[in-house]
Amino acid sequence: MKRNAKKFIAAGLIMAVTLSSVFAKPKDKKAKGKAKEVNVGYVDVTGSGIITDVKGIARDQGYFDEEFSKIGVKLNLVPMTGAGPAINEALAGGSLDIGELGDVPAVLGKANGVDTILIATGGLLNGASVIAGKGTPYKSLKDLKGKTIATQRGAFMHRTLATLLADEGLTFDDIQFVNVNAQTAAEMLVTGNVDAAVVGGVTLTRLYEQGYNIVIDYRDNRGGVSGGGTIARRKFVEQNPDVIKAYLTAIARATKYAQENRNELKDLWQSVGESGESYEYLYPNHDNYPDIVAKPESLQNLKDTLSFLLEYDLITKDRNFSVDDWYDGTYAEYAVAEAAKK
Repeated sequence: MKRNAKKFIAAGLIMAVTLSSVFAKPKDKKAKGKAKEVNVGYVDVTGSGIITDVKGIARDQGYFDEEFSKIGVKLNLVPMTGAGPAINEALAGGSLDIGELGDVPAVLGKANGVDTILIATGGLLNGASVIAGKGTPYKSLKDLKGKTIATQRGAFMHRTLATLLADEGLTFDDIQFVNVNAQTAAEMLVTGNVDAAVVGGVTLTRLYEQGYNIVIDYRDNRGGVSGGGTIARRKFVEQNPDVIKAYLTAIARATKYAQENRNELKDLWQSVGESGESYEYLYPNHDNYPDIVAKPESLQNLKDTLSFLLEYDLITKDRNFSVDDWYDGTYAEYAVAEAAKK
């Protein structure tokens, strides 16, 4: 399905969410003990406010209702168009209790003092590709030497570009780096204001479907793959372990359902107007669901992310921390065991 380039501009305006308009001032009840409600923030991938991953299955199959009714807690799923940085801000301020976000913002938030626990990982499913304009002759980063390449500093796309440059024996000094978010990078590519962009997700698939030149496809290069995680405020976890168990159990049940019903996640993706072809491009194995219990490669990816942030001075050395100590897999292990009983 072809799409007009104008969709890039419109998508950035759909369902714009600001912390001040969505969240009321945190109530004292959370500081005093057991919560009556839990706010879970997630990155609004399509800009539609509609869930297109296993959270959608957990909702539609009633898993969230079942698990949270057992403990008398209300679940609020909050789409965040501000992505990872907005989730970190809301966690720090207490407006969110749980956040689902990418590896770079999750690690950055922890390093910068947001007191969280990593309760689950997301799997190495996200990817960013290097894309140039339609009909351009570029076939490698060496062909883009001296050219303008746009992506967001401190995001996983920045890490991807750093890895890909190093693989070619290049550095950021060999290109003209333009620091903008993914949406703006795509818009600048469409309007011809940059030579290439490093983007992922629906931004990537929309450019792909319109015939833009994929210089480096993340599916063919390990440097283009990244992960994510589910994090929660430490104080909230300590006061509400039953809430964490209920949330992850619903997610584990939804993951099990997705594994048994191959087209379910694709159907959710298409429900927001994205094409089946774009889903197959991003997730050819139909596996856009989390690890729940962290796999060694997912934890290693987070450690590599931390090393990248330190190397590029995106965090100072005194902000270094142990990823192994950050991760507490007991809740995820409980959830997977519970899901297996269903």
